[in-house]
Amino acid sequence: MTLPGWVGALAWVLLVAAFWPVLTGIAGSWFDDNLDMGFGVFVPIAAAYMVWLDRNTLRRTPVEPSAWGIVLLIWGAFQVTLGTLAHWVWVSRTAFLISLAGCILTLYGVRMFRKLVYPFCSLILMIAPPTFLFEKVTLPLQLLASRLGEISLETLGFSVLREGNILELVGERLAVEEACSGIRSLMALFFLCVVYCFFFVPENRIRAILLAAATPIAILCNAGRIVATGVVGQYDRQLAHGMLHATFGHFGLALGACLCVLLHRIILIPRRKVLVHAR
Repeated sequence: MTLPGWVGALAWVLLVAAFWPVLTGIAGSWFDDNLDMGFGVFVPIAAAYMVWLDRNTLRRTPVEPSAWGIVLLIWGAFQVTLGTLAHWVWVSRTAFLISLAGCILTLYGVRMFRKLVYPFCSLILMIAPPTFLFEKVTLPLQLLASRLGEISLETLGFSVLREGNILELVGERLAVEEACSGIRSLMALFFLCVVYCFFFVPENRIRAILLAAATPIAILCNAGRIVATGVVGQYDRQLAHGMLHATFGHFGLALGACLCVLLHRIILIPRRKVLVHAR
């Protein structure tokens, strides 16, 4: 049974109205320098574009409203209430996604939701991870980046003394702070991989490999940023701590994206050889 168009429009308006404070909070986090979620503004745009590209397939998909959507709507309402009262920001924000899934199931059914799974799941990246996760992951990443930076600088012939996340070089002292831990560049790189996989990687197995590889690639690129900062600091200390340091971060993200694409091409090499032999 297909619901009237005005019912669907009303449902979407009510969903946005009910979660308006949550949605404004999500949008505000994209411009919070402490969270470094600047890429988040592109997440809903990318998800909407994915849906637009599949519009012909979606039109052919049967509309079969499911009662399971009501369950998710109730769950989302309970979760956002709990998160708001307890000041659990991440809980209240993810409640929007649960309610969004509930609306899709209620209005269009399970088959339609399956078609929208990939863009829907990508929306989780527009929400900043919970604070406790940042705190738990940041320190190990700081120490790992410091260790990799120490090994790389010593390999290049520089004398380095490391104490925790502090690197002592000749006339230079580098502190690998939370912003340099790599978790932020990891999130941005993961988003780029998600978008790349949608457009260029049709197989789920290869998608899983690329998304899993985003973590070590981001860590290596972040370590490269530390090494570059240390090397430049040996010649011009002011330059290493100025705009060039931030530029190294952007360059590292671009390099990480290129490495993900290169990994994809490497994975496809055996298949290309098989096709060549088949011809």
